[in-house]
Amino acid sequence: MDYQIRLAVQNDIPELCRLRLAYFDEEFGALPQTQLDAISAQLPAYFREHLGRDCITAAAALPDGTLASNAILMISEKPANPFFPNGRSGYILGVYTMPEYRGQGIATKLMQLLQEEAKRLRLDIVTLSASEMGKSIYEKIGYSVRHTKFTEMEWIPE
Repeated sequence: MDYQIRLAVQNDIPELCRLRLAYFDEEFGALPQTQLDAISAQLPAYFREHLGRDCITAAAALPDGTLASNAILMISEKPANPFFPNGRSGYILGVYTMPEYRGQGIATKLMQLLQEEAKRLRLDIVTLSASEMGKSIYEKIGYSVRHTKFTEMEWIPE
């Protein structure tokens, strides 16, 4: 297969949205139409505003311009502390490869490109939540399970 591993640009936004929706469909099954409509409306605006700034996206681009795969690095900046002396961290999400392109090392190459970008941007740490499918890929390129004295918690406003 002929493809180019590169960072996504503004012209890729329709394809980034298509891959994100394909990921949701595979991961969560059919979403309620109202939820799907809300997500579909938010994604293009989000990428227009954030792509290349605090949202770095690696992509596998096919010769016809479609994307076979992508991975998203979200960048957060916060006050520096002992864990984040530069005050910048990253979070990987949405690593997705279309089924017909899996098993060819594309996700590994995308992740390595994002690791290079994280170093260039002087991020202190990059974290992710691994699925069973992706865990071995992440371990192979240096990610490890994180054990801390802190308990991750969340609150969802209603």
